[in-house]
Amino acid sequence: MSDDDIALSEKRMYGEKRPETHAYVASGLGVTRVETAGGQIGRFSLAKRCSARDVAGSDGEIAVATDESVLVVTDDGFTPTGFGPATAVGYDTDGLLAAGDGRVARYVDGDWVRLGEIRAVRAIDGGLLAAEDGVYALPSLERLGLADVTDVAPGYAATADGLYGRDGDEWNERRSGGHQAVESDGEHTHAAADDGLSELVAGRWERCSLPVEERVVDITYGDDTYAITEDGTFLVDTVDEATADGQGGWRQRSLGVPEVVGVAVA
Repeated sequence: MSDDDIALSEKRMYGEKRPETHAYVASGLGVTRVETAGGQIGRFSLAKRCSARDVAGSDGEIAVATDESVLVVTDDGFTPTGFGPATAVGYDTDGLLAAGDGRVARYVDGDWVRLGEIRAVRAIDGGLLAAEDGVYALPSLERLGLADVTDVAPGYAATADGLYGRDGDEWNERRSGGHQAVESDGEHTHAAADDGLSELVAGRWERCSLPVEERVVDITYGDDTYAITEDGTFLVDTVDEATADGQGGWRQRSLGVPEVVGVAVA
């Protein structure tokens, strides 16, 4: 048995033991579940074979947008919700939302309630929706501006020509150049651009020292910071005191999956 196959609980040596996190990676092959804790990346396996287009997590729940349906992870596995083909899923304070075939809807008590029509939706997060023709507010679907938006996070929008932050009713450029992903939880903010992954630290953008030179396509937060590259490398960033060996920073593991589009934790 290789060291990579040993359960994370067996590998813990130093520091306080942290609960195991299950991360879900969406790709053209399907949904891969990855076990991780305290900066260590353990076992991973293909949990669902499908053509996944997006993945999101909130309050212990995972949702996946596929070319056939929106799936929700339950004790029984991946359960179809009856939405149909979807390009994006996400959560706001009122629960799960999805978009596909020009339709935006909210999942309420087992049924989808239509909110309106927006075409080419790419991402949903933090009360915002990213589409080819701009950013929209949820649930009103009021257009808030910009164009060619690739991703959104609370107060931020990643676009083909820059990263923008919202100040009142105005969008102001925070970083120039094409950006494919942004994530922010009020404590951390990361942005993935053509020139790499950066973190906002004390008001300044600092380049993350990743162990691979691959294009990051998504970032998410849980006990640690997680990222995934388009080539299927799973990345985790942990503080020193939370790791087994007392050495934090970014660590990696290749999952060997193609056409990666996103990562989420429950």
